Amino acid sequence: MSRRRATRPYQLRLGPLALPDWALMVAVCLVPIGFMVARSFGRVNAVTLDVEMTGTIDAYRTLFSDAYRPVLMRSLSLSGLTVLLCLLIGVPTAIAMSRLPPRLRTVALVVVMLPSFVSFAVRIFAWQGVLATGGPVESITGLQLLYRPPAVLIGMITAYVPLFVLPAYGALGRVPREVLEAANDLYATPRRQLLTITLPLAMPGIVTGAVLVGVLSIGEFIVPAVLGGGKVLLLGNILAERGAGRDQPLGGAITVSMLVAFALFTVVLTVVRRRHAHHDVGAAA
Repeated sequence: MSRRRATRPYQLRLGPLALPDWALMVAVCLVPIGFMVARSFGRVNAVTLDVEMTGTIDAYRTLFSDAYRPVLMRSLSLSGLTVLLCLLIGVPTAIAMSRLPPRLRTVALVVVMLPSFVSFAVRIFAWQGVLATGGPVESITGLQLLYRPPAVLIGMITAYVPLFVLPAYGALGRVPREVLEAANDLYATPRRQLLTITLPLAMPGIVTGAVLVGVLSIGEFIVPAVLGGGKVLLLGNILAERGAGRDQPLGGAITVSMLVAFALFTVVLTVVRRRHAHHDVGAAA
């Protein structure tokens, strides 16, 4: 109790310093999002093209209609596949990096993050040349992937794998070496150490990376616009083409659907972190 009371004056002193940041975040982020959410319950006047706030849910009916349901399902499926493949690629990469000597860890981290130093648009257009007709991929495999869902999936994976590796690597690097050495002294196999010690302790970082990739990929529009060529539409493309101007209620409905997906990802992350905290408390007891 005395420790908590001792920290309260510092909290009161530092609290007002965060008020400008919170005010800026509300003005820049929450107000525009709230504006779009409110517009999702409106209707576009066919004559004036103004949005009339009628409290209708027509925009949500449109989003889940036969015309847009394929786009919604394609967005969810490609986002899910992106998260899954980032897990399959990023977790072994992060584990390998965490087991390197300190100097080599820095080199490996720079190599993983090196593509992020190049503009995102430049990287996507570079993949357009690699996947184009007559390009290296078609010459080697004979497959024409450009302007098809596999090309969009490849673009999103290469864009988001570094963002997944960072939190996963940070969590794996914090696994106590003493615990692994104790497990080794008890004749635990490397596989058993990985499944019962390393991955459970690093799970919050892994889930954080998965949530980050899922939230960003479900609203992606640059990758499908370039590598999909207008043939592989995702929710981000519909939001950019129609929701931003001509049909703001539909854009608001898409925004709400993305917020719901983000909330679900956050719930999963919170549950995993709480279970991890209970696991730590039980182990300490």
